[in-house]
Amino acid sequence: MIEAADRSLLDSIRRHGPLTVAEMAARQGVTPTAIRNRLTRLIGSGMVERRLEHGGRGRPRHVYEASVEAHKRLGQNYADLAVVLWDEMMRTVEDRKLRRFLFGRITDRLAELYRSQVTGDQWEGRLVQLGSILHDRGVETEVTLAGGGQNSVLKQHSCPYYELAAVDRAVCAMERKMFEKVVGRGLRLSQCRLDGHRSCDFEAKPEILTTAAQAV
Repeated sequence: MIEAADRSLLDSIRRHGPLTVAEMAARQGVTPTAIRNRLTRLIGSGMVERRLEHGGRGRPRHVYEASVEAHKRLGQNYADLAVVLWDEMMRTVEDRKLRRFLFGRITDRLAELYRSQVTGDQWEGRLVQLGSILHDRGVETEVTLAGGGQNSVLKQHSCPYYELAAVDRAVCAMERKMFEKVVGRGLRLSQCRLDGHRSCDFEAKPEILTTAAQAV
């Protein structure tokens, strides 16, 4: 997640850039040192790029501008469109079998977005990797692995589909199934932010061990 001060600077660069450190300091009302510290974080996260600008007389100067990734990530707000499309699908597609088929296809497509980046051999490692990917995409996420009698849990403190889930909780089930496909382990939504909880918790289901007697 981008800190508030960094986000403010990034927004300024997007609107008015390219900018020099001095220009940013004047706009933000802080010292050049504070600006450089923020730029270090933004450049490190791939949100800002620095280049040498040649223009007019005098020495070339370094200027900073928002990266393509910044424009892609911060410019994407499809919440209204997603809600309308979902509502139209639910009203138009009355056949339950067709709905289930569409839900399955959507789940598969979402899983494909993450599966290539999740490479752990064990499901716990894949759960941790999934949490990191979600965090990088702007979803505040933490993973707690099993211990002390507790099951492993992926906690989402922010919801990427909040507006959509508020309209239809089938979205929550679809996200859970998508996570299961990526991680390779059954999960249950043990608590949800829509019910007033602080996080949506996707808890690993206990493994069902097949004994020799049962196998016969």
